[in-house]
Amino acid sequence: MCTEGVIIAAGKSERMSPHLKLLLPLDGQSILRQSIFSMLPFVSRVLVVIGYRSEDIIEHIKDIEGVDIVNNPNHQQGMFSSIITGVSQVKGEHVFLLPADCPFVSNEVYQKMSQSNEDIVIPAYNNQAGHPIRLSRSAIRQLILESENSTLRSFIQRHPHRMIEVESPGILMDVDTPEDYKEAINYILKKEGNYE
Repeated sequence: MCTEGVIIAAGKSERMSPHLKLLLPLDGQSILRQSIFSMLPFVSRVLVVIGYRSEDIIEHIKDIEGVDIVNNPNHQQGMFSSIITGVSQVKGEHVFLLPADCPFVSNEVYQKMSQSNEDIVIPAYNNQAGHPIRLSRSAIRQLILESENSTLRSFIQRHPHRMIEVESPGILMDVDTPEDYKEAINYILKKEGNYE
């Protein structure tokens, strides 16, 4: 059964202005490239949904094999619009759905989630839900029928889903603010044993 990935990289990231946060360096790569490379071994391809400063994003990832670009002309409508744009292009039986600013999803998380047969699977660390989310073909079809005013959270709340406990706090970490970025750098240093 083929699994694909959708990474949402269309947002404006106003809280990190003037920087385009997804291109900020992190552990020898950018935040966006970290997110892509963590997912690639577990999917047949990664669809990266772009919108804001799309040319910069394309230039930054065009060399990565296994990545296809999907443009969302309506990205100003919010993340749910980009999610629908991305999953509408999925041809596989399952999809991993990940915001591009979540660079710390481990192999263990993708492996454990891939073993589940439920339509909607969410990883949890200490009972707290994180990313990515895995959807079956059936769940994708239902998601596409949602109102444009809906959210992924409300969709999940209204449908049966399985939470899978993992030993990876990285599923809870996203990089939205300068403080988050500092925390991300410290997280890497701590993992490498160089934490001060």
